[in-house]
Amino acid sequence: MRRLLAGTLLTAVASLAQPAAFQFLRTVALPRAAALAQATVALPGDAGSLLLNPAVGATLTGRELSSTFLKHVADINAGAVLFSGLPLWGGRAAVAAVYLDYGTFERRDATGRALGEFSAHDVALTLFYSDTLEPRLLYGAAAKLVWERLEAQNAWVLGLDAGFLYHFPDRRTSVGISLLHVGTALRRFAQEPLPLPTDLRIGLTHFLQGLPAVFSFSFGRLTEYTPSLWQKFENFAVGVEFHLSPAVQLRFGYDNALRRAAPARQRGATGLALGAGIAVADIRIDYSTTLVSAAMLHRLGVQVGM
Repeated sequence: MRRLLAGTLLTAVASLAQPAAFQFLRTVALPRAAALAQATVALPGDAGSLLLNPAVGATLTGRELSSTFLKHVADINAGAVLFSGLPLWGGRAAVAAVYLDYGTFERRDATGRALGEFSAHDVALTLFYSDTLEPRLLYGAAAKLVWERLEAQNAWVLGLDAGFLYHFPDRRTSVGISLLHVGTALRRFAQEPLPLPTDLRIGLTHFLQGLPAVFSFSFGRLTEYTPSLWQKFENFAVGVEFHLSPAVQLRFGYDNALRRAAPARQRGATGLALGAGIAVADIRIDYSTTLVSAAMLHRLGVQVGM
């Protein structure tokens, strides 16, 4: 397992220079992480952050069932189901299913004549495992099978995630690193390349002293080409969660990579995110919204302690 983690983190992926497919792997996130601009690479105790760093699973102390629904633009919808905190071989295991439904499209021939409709779907099934490497150093890995259907065609991709999480002695500060979506196609569309959106993330989370708040900061998309090294660090995200009471949290985030990717005339408040969480007994309901160009992505999730 340790060799697999090290090999995954250090492997040079030849497809990085190609436009990546399966972007839904970046878009679909649980509401808490989304409200914090997905800056939660190093946030312990959060099941949703498993999708950003599999090492987080080792910090989960109980079984949790999490689900989320994402309302995208037009009739595009997505969601995820995550069952985490399962004891296995002295560590923790989890399983997740993520999907995106693109709705229906009109099929037309070269002359523009209508030929009916077709649909498209993406699905990813992921198995996670995490454990303690040293007293304050945790590791995690995940294997995923990604399926895409476009009309009558199917594509299959096998992917891997790996990550580490380190707790500082004060137990209020954590740093994390993860490499996500490294994979290869098992079946392609007409032999077209299908590179996954490989993503190297580095982040920090700090529980503020004297203030009921949690601060998270991360750099993402560090594997993407940029003209200079310094431009890689423009892809940063920051999030703050305020605990108004044991039952109520408010969250705010900003993702600069989202803003940079938007057309110049549509940037506005692109990249801003906000959300809230309400916990009652073993049930927590989370909501978030993210501004992307002229649209707002709404996520609603429920997390139940088992």
